[in-house]
Amino acid sequence: MLRICFLSFALFCLSLSTKAQEFKCEVTINTPKLQTADPKIFKSLKTSITEFVNNRKWSNRELELEEKIDFNIVITIDEEASGNTFKGQIMIQGARPVYGSSYNSVLIQHLDKDFTFTYQENEYLEFTENTYTSNLPCVIAFYAYVILGLDADSFSELGGEVHLQKAQDIANSAPSGALNGWKLTDRVAVDGRSRHYLISNLLNPRAQAMRRGFYQYHLLGLDRLYKPDTRAEGLISMLQALETVGKLNLELPSSMIVHTFAASKKDEVIQAFAIADMNTRRKVYDIMSKIDPLKIEDYKQLLK
Repeated sequence: MLRICFLSFALFCLSLSTKAQEFKCEVTINTPKLQTADPKIFKSLKTSITEFVNNRKWSNRELELEEKIDFNIVITIDEEASGNTFKGQIMIQGARPVYGSSYNSVLIQHLDKDFTFTYQENEYLEFTENTYTSNLPCVIAFYAYVILGLDADSFSELGGEVHLQKAQDIANSAPSGALNGWKLTDRVAVDGRSRHYLISNLLNPRAQAMRRGFYQYHLLGLDRLYKPDTRAEGLISMLQALETVGKLNLELPSSMIVHTFAASKKDEVIQAFAIADMNTRRKVYDIMSKIDPLKIEDYKQLLK
């Protein structure tokens, strides 16, 4: 009887572990320019970040294992400013599974070029909502909430509002003496690619149409492509969503939200519309070549 109870409890705990956390996080630490730092600290850093993301309950959503969001983090450390302070870049990518397939669609791919943080070997990363603790956990938490917000937006219109607000709360809680990347006046703000600009763009009321388009693109579009009887409807919805992005690009030229959308979706758009008729492909080409002009040669594949 005792063995049966133990087995039942173990299965219950297993079911909780597969449903509790929202992310499948993979962390890569690159140190191409460092000569003196002990490599053990970077192995410890990788473990600390992975456990911080994967073991934390970030929302009240209950996701099955196959529904979890991919969260890829690549940190490139260029400088050891002091014994435990490092400077470099952090690239984040979030992707959610597409219904009825083994394909994961990238929600956002973003390179944060101004990432400075402190870390000691085997340090436990702590984060409390509405409280700035230190840069490392706060930056990771900021991007976790951004990805959660975009994922929720992809399943319901403006469904990610609460998560995006939490990301903004983190940015707002950073004190004036905090490490770079949080404020409008920071160095990276010059090119409009800072954390400040990212969350401000996402929560800009003028961008709500695009966030609604995110739902149209994913749930009404991509999620229908893998069933032959709904494929045509899916492509129509994706085209309508792209038209919405194109309109926002006219209203807010060079906005960060449009830039990140194009950077995340270029290959996916080309592949998805490869099966469409020439008239549709021309429409997609016209839209994407305007919002992503530097990649116009890639979009010419749609015209072949």
